[in-house]
Amino acid sequence: MDERDTGKLPFGRRRRTAASALIAIVVALVLGAFFNAPAMKKTAEGMPFGGVRSFKLALVGPLATVSHWLLLDRPARVTAEALGKPAPGPSAAQVVVVTPTAHPSGKPGKIDLDKPLARPYPGHPLHLYIAGDSMAGVPGMALVNLSNRTHLIKPLLDYHISSGLARPDFFNWPAQLLAQTEAFRPGAAVVMFGANDRQGLQTSSGKVYWFGQPGWTAEYRRRVREAIAILEDGGTRRTYWVGQPVMPDPKFNRQIQVINAIFRSEAARHPGVEYVDAWSLFTNASGGYAQYLPDASGQMQQVREQDGEHFTYAGGMRLATAVMALIKKDWLSKKGGAPPKASGKSSPKATPKP
Repeated sequence: MDERDTGKLPFGRRRRTAASALIAIVVALVLGAFFNAPAMKKTAEGMPFGGVRSFKLALVGPLATVSHWLLLDRPARVTAEALGKPAPGPSAAQVVVVTPTAHPSGKPGKIDLDKPLARPYPGHPLHLYIAGDSMAGVPGMALVNLSNRTHLIKPLLDYHISSGLARPDFFNWPAQLLAQTEAFRPGAAVVMFGANDRQGLQTSSGKVYWFGQPGWTAEYRRRVREAIAILEDGGTRRTYWVGQPVMPDPKFNRQIQVINAIFRSEAARHPGVEYVDAWSLFTNASGGYAQYLPDASGQMQQVREQDGEHFTYAGGMRLATAVMALIKKDWLSKKGGAPPKASGKSSPKATPKP
């Protein structure tokens, strides 16, 4: 054998050619696509309605189906279950639909909003449910800390990134609210949605309304009423509906104002709901966007993260303090208990201590 023969190596080994390496890479990519197909489909389903979403679903939908047939999605599901995390695939949760005047159970509400609130006392704390999207995360954590300091409030924080009322097919908040009110039995709730809801809404008939259309406004308003009805039907005596703060992008800002106007008007129609004006808490002296704001002592604090939208802990505490002031007024003050009357006004602007 010619020692210069480069096609073979000692002990029967052969050099890998560029073609075989390329084939190995392609096989690895294909297998990776099949293993990750459920997660890719879930991501595609969470995109706003439109051509891009349809195109991506057309690509990954068949992959996810074949992955399920071949049980290639099983390892990811088993791993997620072992770690206590949600399954990577799309959710098959049913969308809950109620009429604006009906409760989800089809029966009258289980609570009497005119009845004075029962003050919590040691051993019988107020159950406070805090729900929303990622904007509710940091303020929710701060509100949990403030609640624990009272020793009279038992909080439950339940926020989900990229969620909202617009896409129950991605994360079903009506079903989540139903489950949590049944399990936790909150007397009060703090909710904050809207940052991810500037997209098309699909009705139960399959029709899609785009943001800005009259049909969109009517459908989104219905969903807000639905959430309120679910909370009331679950025994929630007070709901503090937190609006979205001012945003740095002008277009985003205008869209948030539309959404906040719906929140404010719906809260005014329900005696047990109070609108919390986060907008006024995070504007500068000129009424515009501010990433830094003075605290109660006049020291400047960064209240918004570098993305310009989410709250820093100082910002979260600023909002949580304003919400806690309302909760204490209703539940912990000696004069608390009288139901708020419906009006077109939100809670007054507060200057909370950090």
